[in-house]
This record gives sequence, structure tokens and C-alpha cells, in this order.
Amino acid sequence: MNSQPPRWRLPPSYQELLRAVLGGASNVVVSSQQRAAIRQICSAPERDRFAPDDFLIAFKLAIVDAANDARIPPGPDRNELLARLVTVYIEEFYGDPVADGNGSSRESGQNFFAGSALPPFTSSDVSHTSPGA
Repeated sequence: MNSQPPRWRLPPSYQELLRAVLGGASNVVVSSQQRAAIRQICSAPERDRFAPDDFLIAFKLAIVDAANDARIPPGPDRNELLARLVTVYIEEFYGDPVADGNGSSRESGQNFFAGSALPPFTSSDVSHTSPGA
């Protein structure tokens, strides 16, 4: 029996928001509507109650579920879209309030995430962090 408590997940309203903005997604470009939804999630009150890593994992779980619900087929395009959504999430969650929306600070012109390495999405992202695992 697993002694760890179930992993925290985004509230249903945010999961539904992600499903809505991923429905009909046909390319790997993050739209302004998707960025706005992610910004809303990043400013949620839960942000202050959970560790940043837990919040990120909950977001990753939610976008995988949303992509499944939106019937975005597995493959390189889906992986690239999900990776871009995570990048936008990190920009919005950790970014400077005066960021230009592309992860670059207006003052320095440097990309805040240059050199960061995000792990790729895999099916194990869902299986090892789901409550029943």
C-alpha cells in the first residue's frame, strides 16, 4: 500500500478552463486565449497554499487530462503543445510582472528561462502521480 497522500490536483473549474481552451487546438502555437487561461490559473488563491512544484505537477496533470478530453492525438505535435503550455505556465507563475508575455523581461531583454530544462511529457507523468498509483 502506498503511504503517500494523493497528489493535489487543480480544482475542477480550472481543469474545465483548460479543456475549453484546448478544445480545437490544432497547432503547437499557444494562443492568447490559452495564455490568459494559464495566467488565471497561476494567480489562483491555491498558489499560496501549495509548494510551487506541487502546483506545477497539478497543472501538468490537468493539461494532459484536457488534451485527452479534447481528443488531441498523441504524438510530437501534442508533446510540443503541452511543453509550450508548461513553458507559458512557468513564465506566468514565476515571471516578472512587467514581462512582455514571452518570458522576456522588458528591462533586461533576457529570457527568464534560458537554459532551463523541462522534462518531456510522458504517459508516466499521469500514472505515477495519480491518486490511485
